[in-house]
Amino acid sequence: MKQELAVIDIGSNSIRYVIFHPIASGRYIEKINIKVVARLSAHINKDGALDDAGISLLEETLHRFYEVGVTHEVEETICVATAAIRNATNREAIVKSVTENTPFSIQVLTDKQEAYYGYFAIINSTFLTDGFSVDIGGGSMEVTLIENREMVAYHSFPFGAVTLTRQFVSDVTLSASDKKKLVKFLREQFESIPWLSDKKLPLIGVGGSARNFVRIHQSNQDYPLRSVHQYQIKAKELAKMVDDLEGKSAKQLSKIEGLSKDRIDIFLPALIAIQGLAQHIEAEEFIMSNLGLREGLVYEFDVQDEAYRRIENVREQSLYQLESDYKVNRDRASYIGTLAKSMYRQLVTLDLVSERASDLRLLDSASRLFYCGQYINPDTRSDQTFYLLTNTEMNGMTHKDRVALSLVSSYSSAKRMQQLAKPFKEWFTEESLDRFDLLGSLLKLSHALDVTERKAVDHLELFLKKDQLQFVLDTGDHDYGFEVEKAEKQKKHLERIIDCTITFETKGDLPS
Repeated sequence: MKQELAVIDIGSNSIRYVIFHPIASGRYIEKINIKVVARLSAHINKDGALDDAGISLLEETLHRFYEVGVTHEVEETICVATAAIRNATNREAIVKSVTENTPFSIQVLTDKQEAYYGYFAIINSTFLTDGFSVDIGGGSMEVTLIENREMVAYHSFPFGAVTLTRQFVSDVTLSASDKKKLVKFLREQFESIPWLSDKKLPLIGVGGSARNFVRIHQSNQDYPLRSVHQYQIKAKELAKMVDDLEGKSAKQLSKIEGLSKDRIDIFLPALIAIQGLAQHIEAEEFIMSNLGLREGLVYEFDVQDEAYRRIENVREQSLYQLESDYKVNRDRASYIGTLAKSMYRQLVTLDLVSERASDLRLLDSASRLFYCGQYINPDTRSDQTFYLLTNTEMNGMTHKDRVALSLVSSYSSAKRMQQLAKPFKEWFTEESLDRFDLLGSLLKLSHALDVTERKAVDHLELFLKKDQLQFVLDTGDHDYGFEVEKAEKQKKHLERIIDCTITFETKGDLPS
């Protein structure tokens, strides 16, 4: 049986402690996430060594984390360090001191390992197959090239949010002169790496600085989802935010929604670095991955067999986990999905609805989570389903796809669907909402045809006779009365959409 797992991430800006809890579906979820803004990179002396005060701060922090871990009965702790300690000239002495004076042993990651774990988290949690990832820490900036879900190249630039601030910000705020020098420096650094040119791939943001950018942008846009993972935005928005924040005082920055207080003094240089990279690689899109180094470490720990560590179909894996989390009856969900897809195909054949390539995929996914909110409250299952799915991270899906799935999976009526869709009105055309209405009505009718959960309908055929659509239900030797009665009540949604009266007939061999 899996036990509590903790990861300690010793970075140049902060030292973070995260406890991951195993749940019934077999995966780990984040339980505790705390940090100390240690700014270890600020404790690097002129000889490149971490000074005694920095080592003491590190060890004191680890002792504090240990006490938290004891309370939560953590069985295993992965303790890693990145640039601040990796590049310190007294690295071996630091590792030795920590081993002797704390309950932990530090694994100092190479720049390749650091890049790999970030890449590993991205491909196992997003819909992305190609792109440049960027993670700017306090003392380094990791850039990785991903093509066809493979890590093709990586580079660790020896500067980060803290070191750039120390080097280029001459006063409390970044002046125009400071910015000019910083931009020139960054351009020269990026131009020194040949594989950063001529790709025009999206830029994938990882880490705290990228996360703060996304949160500020979402706040400014009144974004209707509270989710940063897989957030998509035009890359030019990075430059706009740099312009908006340039010249602002610390007091003004402290009032910006989404900007962490511990990043106020270092955020703008980090953002300029990310924006400069986006400009250099000619990225048109910026996409956020809220999962990075720590989650990559957990993936590796959780799956011992290297052959199975990479999730081949992230979207499918996410749906499977949601089914487990919300205790979905997979057998019944598959049956309802089969009925709904059969109806859809026959309606297309009869020319009652037009076929759209994405319909069957959405219908299949929605059937697996249809009314999953009954897990919380059967009486309000529709609203609970919509709330659960819009507020649950769905790896491998865009935010738009997640909302589409939520609307169809929670379908109760066209009116209610329109109400739920209102905050997302800019996301979907009327044609798209009409398709969700159709798919939702098919699932609701299929759900009615299994009201007793006995699979009473073995097969169904649709026939168009004048202005009537006849459903012929093959019920074998089942008592089909409850199913037909429920379907009669729910058919009105589909009748409205196809502008046709629906009748039900049965064939089978009921015992006398």
